[in-house]
Amino acid sequence: MNHDAPLEKISRRLALQTSRFPHKTFLIDLASGRRLTFREFDELVGRACGYFKSLGLAKGDLLSAVLDNSIELCLLFFAALRFGAVFNPYPAFLIAADVRRDIDALRPRALILPGERRDEFETVAAEKIFIEMSRPGGFLDSLRAFPPAPVEAPALPDDTAFIYHSAGRLVDPRGIRYSHGNLMSLIPAVARGLNLGADDVHLIVLPLAHTAALNYSLFPCAWLGATAVLAGSFWGVRERFWDIAAEFAATYVQVVPTALYILLHQQPRPGAGHRLSHIACGSAALAPALRAEFERTVGLPVADLYGLAETGPTHTDAVWTPGWKRGTIGRPLDCNDVAILDAGGNALPAGATGEIAVRGGNVFPGYAIHPELTAAHFRNGWFLTGDRGLIDADGYHHFLGLKKKLIIRGGVNIHPGEIDEVLGTHPDVAKVVTRGTPDDFFGELIRSDISVREGSRLTEAALKDYCRGRLSPIKIPDFITIG
Repeated sequence: MNHDAPLEKISRRLALQTSRFPHKTFLIDLASGRRLTFREFDELVGRACGYFKSLGLAKGDLLSAVLDNSIELCLLFFAALRFGAVFNPYPAFLIAADVRRDIDALRPRALILPGERRDEFETVAAEKIFIEMSRPGGFLDSLRAFPPAPVEAPALPDDTAFIYHSAGRLVDPRGIRYSHGNLMSLIPAVARGLNLGADDVHLIVLPLAHTAALNYSLFPCAWLGATAVLAGSFWGVRERFWDIAAEFAATYVQVVPTALYILLHQQPRPGAGHRLSHIACGSAALAPALRAEFERTVGLPVADLYGLAETGPTHTDAVWTPGWKRGTIGRPLDCNDVAILDAGGNALPAGATGEIAVRGGNVFPGYAIHPELTAAHFRNGWFLTGDRGLIDADGYHHFLGLKKKLIIRGGVNIHPGEIDEVLGTHPDVAKVVTRGTPDDFFGELIRSDISVREGSRLTEAALKDYCRGRLSPIKIPDFITIG
């Protein structure tokens, strides 16, 4: 790739598919029932660019957003790409305290929020433009007043397209820069590796502010001219999951292990009418027993997905292929090389356990916050994932666990240091150590062991209450032991 020459962008690819399939449905929002064709969505992307221009925004400006899955959020992703802005999404379940250090360090030009959350974020990043999502459909309707921006901003391969958040924001905020060149390497490789096409229908139930739903579904749909059916969350549609999959003839859906556990243990089972050849699962380690029981009971193969925000997906677990070796994370996508390295950075032979390392056009250029930390994650051109794995004699790759210190609860990465830092600010806490503890449903739960100062009468309930407002609900410890 010539890093000095402009390149095609995902947003330009959307315009191409609009010319091919102007009347085809691109996006269906389950919450509102609203459907947008490629032409309608592409026109709104252009009008959003006109709106950005009216606000005085410019190419390279950072736009941070804390939003639920919605048409509006999809629109903002593509409008930022076309306009040449840098988009910085956060899941809506995060509270202001969770993103304060990120946003204060990044200093976005605009902060995009539901109107009812503005007061919560007033003191975050003092100089900013607020863009409020006031009511369902209201923002889309307001765009009718703005003419579409006529020109797509050019981009060089190394230009930043997104800055993603990462686990450990309180103790070690970094901000993961992902470039236009990374996207143009990754998304076509995902489409090839997963055998995706224009006739596919993707059911999206994971947060779009996490990279999995973007890289496996939303961006490939724009790349190929396919259709995306958008749920606000898995939790909101779990009881109707199979009915929705059948109603919209979904061909691809991705969940996390907790969602797979729910689908295994709830009724009804999938009935006639759906087109799913398999169900994809990622964002956390997939227990072999859960996978086997789901496949046996529900009757659908489970693809075990692997990747990171710094790389996007790196492998394809093509369980739909005859003779495929299950129980692995598959083989690398054609956009990257993957090796298993020892502690000295040397490649290990088949069957040996070491650290999973990745190199290729999909690997991010570096961290936006504390960029000096980037070099520590690379060795001889390889990105060190912090995960343990091996490559077997048949060339299949195996994920064996985390080398880095993280808790993964329901598919969400949580750095235990975030929780230690908050609990450690309580005046009665002398010492705190937080760790994950295994759980069939969430994968891991959070346990904090507390040593208190002499004379303290702290209780578990009081400490959990202390965490509220300082940590997002998903990060509040499930168990607190006081000694």
